Amino acid sequence: MDWTDFQLLYWFFKDSNKVIYLGTPDILKFTLMNSKETYYVSPEKLDLKSPKLKKFEETPDDLDLSRLPKKVDCIVNYLPLNIVTSFKVMGKFLDLLNPDKKVLIKMQVPKKQAQYTEVMVHDLLPQFNISPMSYLDIEGHRYILGKKI
Repeated sequence: MDWTDFQLLYWFFKDSNKVIYLGTPDILKFTLMNSKETYYVSPEKLDLKSPKLKKFEETPDDLDLSRLPKKVDCIVNYLPLNIVTSFKVMGKFLDLLNPDKKVLIKMQVPKKQAQYTEVMVHDLLPQFNISPMSYLDIEGHRYILGKKI
């Protein structure tokens, strides 16, 4: 991660009181450092303890949304799924975001499919009322930052 990507990630979490974190815990510690409350939704067992962390050890598809706050500032999508399925699952949580709030989506695709995936993501984002803002690279993975419109 270069300085620009770090700044984008810091900006993403700036003023984030409540964050929903879906999927693998790759940047969960960074998320906890920069948010007031993080709702971690994943069947993956997690030994991390923090007063800011609320764990839901179940799949995002199975989670009852009434157990989450009514509004959140960010959604971090680290679901280990293909792009279409990942967006479908994340879509369940998008009603918890107000307009101008942010999403961070990990695009888990082989490098040779990255260009095709970016085209597909630009087709999917408007369907979920998300506007792309920028891309960043963290440890060889591509991410997209967006905001709800």
